[in-house]
This record gives sequence, structure tokens and C-alpha cells, in this order.
Amino acid sequence: METFISAPFGNYIKPKKCIPVTGTWTLQPRGNRALSVLKTLRYNRQLGGWTNKLSLSNPGIAVGSVKTQDHEVLSIAQVDEGDFAMLNYKIWSSQNLEINLSCPNISQVGIWTDVKIFLKSGRDWCIAKVSPLITLEDIEYLIDDIGFTQIHFSNTLPISAGGLSGPELRPYTLELIKLTRKHFGDKVTIIAGGGIQHIGHVTEYMNAGANHISLGSVCFNPIKLWKLLRALR
Repeated sequence: METFISAPFGNYIKPKKCIPVTGTWTLQPRGNRALSVLKTLRYNRQLGGWTNKLSLSNPGIAVGSVKTQDHEVLSIAQVDEGDFAMLNYKIWSSQNLEINLSCPNISQVGIWTDVKIFLKSGRDWCIAKVSPLITLEDIEYLIDDIGFTQIHFSNTLPISAGGLSGPELRPYTLELIKLTRKHFGDKVTIIAGGGIQHIGHVTEYMNAGANHISLGSVCFNPIKLWKLLRALR
């Protein structure tokens, strides 16, 4: 089992024996990430999770490519139709990728256009990161038509305040893991993320059929993160 540190935490938190995911990077720069965090990232006590409207704020793929190590995973997203084709020219053919297909804070045109081109290289990781609201039909399309064999369940949950991350995601992720295993068996490698706070949540995901895990909101609490990583050794 591999442990991923999801974007954007993977930009800064790089524990030993974990795989950091950097980004999410877009073709062109999109605002100031630090300023977007200060303005929109909030903890919602009622929902027990974090909300944000970061809208993929980042300095662009030219910066992301330089900042991402060979063993790390580069998370990318398309904002305008045709971006994936252009991104393909700017990324090493061997670079591990996570394709963010589900940012809740932007309206992505042609979200899956050209995405198949990234599967033509011999990458160790080429992961589709999808919404917690994805349908079985869309999962089938990603696997059978496009050819993804690695899927990350799941991205932040779309709500009126933007995107929600944290414990609220666990029921969605568990259901998607079970649904995918039922219909595709061992054909797909599943990375489970969303609301992992302690080793019990990891066990729950693994028992449901996940192969690997991704840590996100727990990174806000260094003590919880340290305890979890110790338990995973």
C-alpha cells in the first residue's frame, strides 16, 4: 500500500515513504494561491470539514514542472478546451501524473477532451482524480473508453460555500470503492482519499477494496498526521 499526500499539501509536506502530489497546476497561471487560501479557506464546524474557493490558484505548469521531483506526482487540470493537449507538450513523458477531472470551483469546458494522450506514455502513475458525485456511467467511460486503470476517489464535495473536504467525504468514497470493485473487479487500482484522520479510516477504506490511500485535510493537524504516519509504518 502506498500513501499519497494530496495536492496542494504535497507541495510542502513530503514525509519519507510517502508520494507527494504537487499542484494542481494549469496551463496558465491562475491568481495567487497563498492569497486565495487566506481569503477562502475556512473550517466549518457544522459540517466538520474545510471549505474553500481556491479555483485552482497556481503559478502555472512552467513552475510546477520545475518544482515536482521525478518520484512525485504532478497534478494537472484543464480550464479551457485544448489545455490538456498543450500541457502534454510541456510535461516529461515519464512524469507521474494525476489528472484532476473534478475541481468544484471552476466550470471546466471539455473537461475530458484529449485526456487520453497522457495514457500513451509509460508512466508508473497516471491517475484520474474524480468527484465524489461521479456516476457509474462516467466511471465506465473513464475505464472502458478512455483507458484509465488508476482512479482516485475522491475530490472535494461541491457545496454552496465552494468545495468541502474532510470527514463528510468518507461515505461517498466508500460507496464509490464498493461500486467500482463490484463492476470492474481488480481491473482498477483505487486510491482512497477523503476524511482520513486515523488508522481506523485507512482500515475501513482498505476493507472496502482500496489499494492505496491519499491524505489531505489531516495535514492541517501536524500531530494527527504524525500519529497516522507512525501507525502506517
